[in-house]
Amino acid sequence: MKNSDSLSSNFLLSIVTEKNMSLNTASSYSADLKIFFRFIKQENVDIGMVKKSDIGKFFQSQRQDGFSDNTVSRRLSTIKQFFKFMVRESYLDRNPCEDIKNFKKNKTIPGFLSEEEVLRILNAASLVGRDNTERTRNKALIEILYASGMRVSELVSLRKSIFTGSPELILIRGKGNKERMVPISKIALSATKKYLTELKKTNIGFYKSDFLFPSRSKNGHLNRERFFLIIKEIANNAGLNAQYISPHKIRHAFASHLLSNGADLRVIQTLLGHKNLSTTEIYTHVLDEKIIKSVQENHPFAKKSFKYLKTNH
Repeated sequence: MKNSDSLSSNFLLSIVTEKNMSLNTASSYSADLKIFFRFIKQENVDIGMVKKSDIGKFFQSQRQDGFSDNTVSRRLSTIKQFFKFMVRESYLDRNPCEDIKNFKKNKTIPGFLSEEEVLRILNAASLVGRDNTERTRNKALIEILYASGMRVSELVSLRKSIFTGSPELILIRGKGNKERMVPISKIALSATKKYLTELKKTNIGFYKSDFLFPSRSKNGHLNRERFFLIIKEIANNAGLNAQYISPHKIRHAFASHLLSNGADLRVIQTLLGHKNLSTTEIYTHVLDEKIIKSVQENHPFAKKSFKYLKTNH
């Protein structure tokens, strides 16, 4: 049997071709498999001898290590698809994942930032960086993120060409290579143009890149890990607890603030790139809070501090 790296490459090539998968998703699959292969190697289990119990041990260790439900669920999906591929291509006679049920994720309400906290982050963004190019870049990153609610992978891999002129909408490529249009605010557009002007003055090599946020990384653009660290630094500068601030929190804030100000849930679904409305519905907690507040402030009984007793009709 081929080694794990070769099998992984064949598998990834197969699913990218069959499912028209984006490079970002394929990269996640690759990382998941490497973690699994490392685990079974430590357990002295050959890839061709993996049992259902070995996979169970792996996911038990994942939970013990504190990985989120979403991460564990994604890794299970990756491993199940990998072994399905192994059987289909006759590398294995049996699929050790055949009877393993999908991991049930709890639909938890994402914690979101208040408008005041987001404003502090936006103001602090232009103060973080080694030079003016980095500071204007960081400002543009945060402004675009909060203006559009796009995923981190979508943000860091944006092409510079989509900002030609003064667009009110920009085209982004999301999960599964699906395209969608998202609005870009005048403030975010202004911050982006200011950053590009600065980049052109200080680093003409990077300026000529097709990417809006170029770097020396393998992909040629700012990677997600680096952006995560930038967010933490900005949060510290804003006087917030950096431990609880992430790009996803700003994406959540985008959705929550839109909903609390009257936006339609299906519009938010489209903007976030959610396939199913049920995914977007976790943000309806904002409406619940708004309803409670409205009753407390406007109901005549609430104003008079009466206790409303339920009566039988």
